[in-house]
Amino acid sequence: MRKYPSTHLKLAGLLVAVCAALALINALIAPTPSEPVTIPIPAKEPPQSVAVRADQIEPAPDLPQLIRLTVKNGDNLSSLFAKARLSAGDLQRILSTENADALADLRPGQNIDVQKTTTGRIQQLRYAINPTTTLITTLRNTEYQTTIETVRPDILLKTLHGRISKPHPSLYHAGKQAGLSDNLIMAMANLFQWDISFALDLREGDEFTIVFEALQLNGELIDEGNILAASFVNLGETHEALRYTNSEGETGYFDDNGESLHKAFLRDPVHFSHVSSSFNLKRMHPILKRTMPHRGIDYAANRGTPVRAAGDGKIIKAERNQASGNFVVIQHGEQYTTKYLHLSKFAKGIRASKKIKQGQTIGYVGATGLATGPHLHYEFLVGGVHRNPRTVSLPNAAAVATSEMQAFKAHVNPWVSLLRETLIKN
Repeated sequence: MRKYPSTHLKLAGLLVAVCAALALINALIAPTPSEPVTIPIPAKEPPQSVAVRADQIEPAPDLPQLIRLTVKNGDNLSSLFAKARLSAGDLQRILSTENADALADLRPGQNIDVQKTTTGRIQQLRYAINPTTTLITTLRNTEYQTTIETVRPDILLKTLHGRISKPHPSLYHAGKQAGLSDNLIMAMANLFQWDISFALDLREGDEFTIVFEALQLNGELIDEGNILAASFVNLGETHEALRYTNSEGETGYFDDNGESLHKAFLRDPVHFSHVSSSFNLKRMHPILKRTMPHRGIDYAANRGTPVRAAGDGKIIKAERNQASGNFVVIQHGEQYTTKYLHLSKFAKGIRASKKIKQGQTIGYVGATGLATGPHLHYEFLVGGVHRNPRTVSLPNAAAVATSEMQAFKAHVNPWVSLLRETLIKN
């Protein structure tokens, strides 16, 4: 290595220091650049994706639009889900939950609302069983839970009054004119069916009043509850029906004296028909053209109208012959027998030896056998002797017990007063 004198080295160090000082001075007095300085920033690494199963995803706030399924004739849940492209697997999981049985009883016109998750699963299903009861199925984590939600409606009492007239000669037409629904008309007919023949006994000027429960939800009428009291003035006689529940929890309808309206036999086995031929032991037969006893009543009605058993009993015949066509004979205990002739067909399961309840459909109006048109020929026998079904005395059901008469009177007296005041006002 070459050696330099120490004076040279000192001079070189001084020169380096001077150069550094000059560079610093130039930096301090140099003008500010007009162009901004761009500082590059390194790009971030893209986030790593994590695989998550669909049934682990919590529903997002911005769920897809609600889907409404409307039930039509022939639809079931499987077909509705298939049309809407909803998961058949979710449907099976929903149906396996407790309380989901109501989904098996769908009726045309009903709606099912379905909310999906963002991944396509069913988040919630709502089915209005009726205006006060809703089935709700919800996805919670990985499982479905079904609950039944009920709303208690407001119960108001409503009174309606109607009259039989020339423009409205039948119970049905007079009832509709008075504002009664089909259900209320049928319920009222059922109350008085043991005492009044609505096919034979109605006359112009007959009138009726009913007090019933009107069920409201949010101020809207959604249904009708029980008839609490009713009266029917027929042929100048007033019949009253008063609802009462005894101390044992048994509910029935009684007159003001506590006698049950329910009797062992109905007056008419066919609803809302008219009598085309009455009980007459000297009637001219319309087909055979000779005088023959007519030991019953003919009810003219549309073909296919249901025919009801007049009382509890046991079928002893369900056959067909040339004169009577399809006919049914019912034995009611040891003393009473009823016969039903010219049926178009028997109801399902009707056969000899079968037990029958009062009001049960046993067949349908027709014109089989010797008949000029669709009608039911109905006979009533007591001890084997034909009696006029219209006038025969019918045994009653049990009356209000003597021990409960005070409670009964206290309960029904307000209804009796209301019925009679309404009758006077109208």
